[in-house]
Amino acid sequence: MERVPFLRSKHLNSHFGIFMRLDNQRRLVLAAAAAGLSLPQQPAFAQELSSKRVTWGPFKGMSDAELARLDELSKAPNIGAMLTGSSGVRVIDLVLGDGPEPGAGQRVYAHYKIWADGFRSGPVADYSFQENRPYSWVLGTPTDRIPNGIDAGIMGMREGGWRRLVVPNAFDAGIRRINYGPTGRYVGAKAPYVLRPGATAFVDVILVDGGSGRCDSILRPAGMSEKDANKRRSLLCEYAEQVY
Repeated sequence: MERVPFLRSKHLNSHFGIFMRLDNQRRLVLAAAAAGLSLPQQPAFAQELSSKRVTWGPFKGMSDAELARLDELSKAPNIGAMLTGSSGVRVIDLVLGDGPEPGAGQRVYAHYKIWADGFRSGPVADYSFQENRPYSWVLGTPTDRIPNGIDAGIMGMREGGWRRLVVPNAFDAGIRRINYGPTGRYVGAKAPYVLRPGATAFVDVILVDGGSGRCDSILRPAGMSEKDANKRRSLLCEYAEQVY
């Protein structure tokens, strides 16, 4: 399988979402180069950005047309790598992390966004940013929000990495429209489907804590009850109450 080349991450930061601070020497978007796109070494910033323009991470400096091309390329079956025994899960690395690589049984923290129609296309089925903290689970133990195919697709990532996943039949029960209220996240029993049962999910995922403990120390401090820990917020685990 053809792989989309990757960048190496240096640090995580925030600005209405997730940024990747990259070395100036590595700022060229190699994934776009694989698609036959040419990018300037020092991207100029547009005066006006469209609603889909992304100004962070490996997409920084790309035009709307280049972003659309990369999105289409990400859906092509010959791009990325197919996971062995994963029922068709395809992995595309956009940023290769330089932190710890977690194994099964380790707690991880990640930000993710799931689309139903393609990368940055159509309605968003689920995302972690709304909660002002990365989603946490034990790698190798799927949850209702991170089912088996997505969990398997995160194996092999290193902290700071950014990966795209194409996951067939991702959610057996589908994803109904998610709402947030005073008590937090909830889904109405009759809410419409955003991702139909058995549909393919398109997932962007950034591994914020893969073993360094940066999130554990802030979001799950020793001696704190699980109930109180779940109330803590830190978008990127740089300091407590880091919200946007």
